[in-house]
Amino acid sequence: MSLVESIDQYRYPDEGELHQSKISKFLWFCAGADLQLLKHCPQSERIKEEGIGGVVLATGVLAFLSSSYAFYIVFRDPNINSIISSLMAIAFGFVWALIIFNLDRFIVSSTGHGDGTEKITWEEFTGAIPRLLMALIIGFTLSKPLEIRIMKSELEAIYQVKKAKYQEDNTPIEDARYDAERKITQEKFDAVSADRVRFEKERQSLLEKAIQERVDANKEASGKSQNGASGVGPIYQARMANAADLDNQAQKKADDIKAWDEEHKDEVAKFKAKREEIDEKHRNNLDEIKTNGEKLNGLVNQIMWAHEAYPIISWAITLLLLSIEIAPILYKLMIRNGPYHYLTENQREIVAARYAVERKTNTMSGNYGQQAEIEIFHQAETSLKSSIAHLNSEARLSSQALDQFENIVSKDISNNPEKYVQLAPPKKV
Repeated sequence: MSLVESIDQYRYPDEGELHQSKISKFLWFCAGADLQLLKHCPQSERIKEEGIGGVVLATGVLAFLSSSYAFYIVFRDPNINSIISSLMAIAFGFVWALIIFNLDRFIVSSTGHGDGTEKITWEEFTGAIPRLLMALIIGFTLSKPLEIRIMKSELEAIYQVKKAKYQEDNTPIEDARYDAERKITQEKFDAVSADRVRFEKERQSLLEKAIQERVDANKEASGKSQNGASGVGPIYQARMANAADLDNQAQKKADDIKAWDEEHKDEVAKFKAKREEIDEKHRNNLDEIKTNGEKLNGLVNQIMWAHEAYPIISWAITLLLLSIEIAPILYKLMIRNGPYHYLTENQREIVAARYAVERKTNTMSGNYGQQAEIEIFHQAETSLKSSIAHLNSEARLSSQALDQFENIVSKDISNNPEKYVQLAPPKKV
C-alpha cells in the first residue's frame, strides 16, 4: 500500500457507511468537507457543512448567471447570430463559474476554525484578511453584471437618451463636413465647366426666344396681334423664319456643349466619381455614428450609469453579494468547535505521529520573545542520516581500496621497472 493510500484511509474502530442523499454529499464536496470524518459526527455537524457547501454552490450559480450575462453583452454584435452569441456567452460563463467555484471551495476549505468561541478576535481577523480580500474581489466582480441585469429597464431608458444625444451632437458635425467638402468639389468643377454652363444658358435663352417667336407668329395668324389683322402674312413669315434661325443657333450651342463634353469627359467622370465618393463617405459616417451610438450600451457604460443614476440600489446589491461571499469565512471563525473540528485535528495529529512529525514551539531570540512553531521531520531526518552514513562508508571503502591498489602497483614497479619504462630506440648516424 502506498503512502498516500495509507494516509487517506482514515480508519476508525466504528467505521461504517454514510447513508446520505447525493445532494448532501455534493454539498459536502462543495464545502471541501471530509466525508470519512463526517460519518463519525452527529447530524448537526453535517448540516453545518451542508450550509457552507450551499453558499459555495450558490456563489458558483450566481457566477454563472452573472458572467454569462456579462459575456453576452460583450459578444453581442448585429453581425453575429444571436444564438451563436448566446452559446458563446454560456460557454465562457460556465468556465468562469467553474473558476469561481473552485476558488470559493479552496478559500472555504482552507479557512481554519477560530479559537472555539463565537467572538472573532483581532488575531483571527488579521489571519483571515487574505481570504477575505479574495472573497471581496470575487463578490464585487460578480455583483456588477447582476446589478445591470436587475436594472435593465432603467438602464435601457438611460441608453436611449445617451444614444439620441450622441447622434444629435455628431450628426450636424458630419453634415457640415459633408456640405463643405461637396461645395469645394463643386466649385472646382464649376471653374472647369464655366464654358459649358455659358453654352447651356445661351442655348436655353435661344430656345425660349424661339418659342416666344412662334407664340407671336400664331397670334399674328389668328388676329390676336396688336394690328388685329389675321392671316399668314409677311409678319407671320418673318417671325417663323426668326424662330427657325433661333433653333439653328440653339442647335449650334447644343453641338458646342456636346463637343465640350467629349473634350472634357475625363474631368466630368472624375467629378462624378468624386461626388459619389463624398456621398458614400457621408452615408458611411452617418452609419458609423449610429453604430457608435448603439455601442454606448456596453458593459462598462452600463455599470457607470447604474452607479450614477441609482447609487443606493447599486451598492445595496453589491453589499448583498459581498456578504454572501464572505459569510462562510466569517462563519467558520465564529463557529464553536464541534466534533468535526476535533476529529479533523485528531486525524491531523495521528498522521503526523504516524510519520514521526514533531511540532515544537520555540522562543525566537532577538525578536522580543516571539514564539514560532517549527516542525521536526524525524523520519526524514533518519533517512537523511542513513543516506549520509552510507555515502561516508562508501567513501572510506573507496579510499581504502585505492590505498591497497597503490601499494600493490608500487611493489610491482620496484620489482619490474622495465614493464613501466619504455626505452627510446638509438638514433641513426
